[in-house]
Amino acid sequence: MIHHRSPLRRRLRQYGIGYAFVAVPVLAGVIFLLIPMITTLGWSFTRFNGLQPPQFVGIDNYARLFTHDRIFIKALWNTFRFTILGMLIGPTLGLLTALMLNQKVRFQAFYRTAYFLPVMTSLVVVATIWRMIYNKHGLLNLALGALGLEPIRWLSDPHWALFSIVIASVWQGFGFETVIFLAALQGIPATLYEAAALDGANVWQRFWHVTLPALRPVILFIYIIGIIGSFQVFDQVFVMTSGGPANSTITLVYYLYSKFMDLRLGYASAIAYVLFGILMVFSYLQWRFFTETD
Repeated sequence: MIHHRSPLRRRLRQYGIGYAFVAVPVLAGVIFLLIPMITTLGWSFTRFNGLQPPQFVGIDNYARLFTHDRIFIKALWNTFRFTILGMLIGPTLGLLTALMLNQKVRFQAFYRTAYFLPVMTSLVVVATIWRMIYNKHGLLNLALGALGLEPIRWLSDPHWALFSIVIASVWQGFGFETVIFLAALQGIPATLYEAAALDGANVWQRFWHVTLPALRPVILFIYIIGIIGSFQVFDQVFVMTSGGPANSTITLVYYLYSKFMDLRLGYASAIAYVLFGILMVFSYLQWRFFTETD
C-alpha cells in the first residue's frame, strides 16, 4: 500500500531548516518591533504614565504638540537645521574624499581605514572627545589663541552649539559615505570615461554626464539613510549639551526621551509618531524624485 505525503509535509521536510532560520528573525521582528509599534500608536491617543490605566484623549496629544508646545516646535526646527547642515556637508565631503581616493595614490588602504575608523567608534566616545576639544581651554580655542583670536564658547553659546554638534557628527559619519561612494566609483566602467574623453569631454563634463548618473542610486541610498539618521540624533546632544543652552540644541529624539523620563508615555508616543511620519514623507519624496529623474 502506497502512502502519499501531503504537499505541506513534503515542503516542510524539504525546506524545514530554511523555514526555521527565517522564523527566528521574523518572530523577533514581530515581538520587538511590530508589537511595540502598535502599542505606542495606541498610547499616542491616550494620557498614560505607565502606572495608572491609560485615558483616551483622541488627537489631543498631537494637537497640543503643534499648538501649545513651544519646546517641541523648537526641537523640530533644531532637528531640521541639524539635518540640512549635516546632509549638505557630509555627503559632499564624502564624495570629494572618495574622488580623491579613487585616484592612483600611495597608501590607499591606509587612507580608507583612517577615514572609516571614526564610523566604527562609539558615538558616545566621539561626542566625549569633541566635548573636550570644544572646551574653553581645548584644542580649538588654543589654536584660535595662537592666531590672536578670541576663544569661542562652542557648546555654551546658543549661536554656536548646534553647529558644533553638526561638525562633530559629520566628522564621525562622513567616512561611511566615503567608502560607499568609493565602492560605487570603482564599479563605473572605465570605457565610459574613455568614450567621453574621445568625444572631447573635459573633467567637469565627464563628472556631470558619467559619474553623477552612475552614482544616482548610491546618492539616493546615502541621503535616505543620512536623513533618517540625522532626524534620530540623540547621543551627541545627550553627551555634549543635554539640549542646552536655552534649548538651542534640543532635538526631537532628545525631547521624546525627556518625556519618557517624565513618565508622559502617551505624549512621548505622539512625538515618536510625528517623527515616523516625517521620515516616511522624506523617504517617499526622495524615492519619487530619483525615480522620475531616472
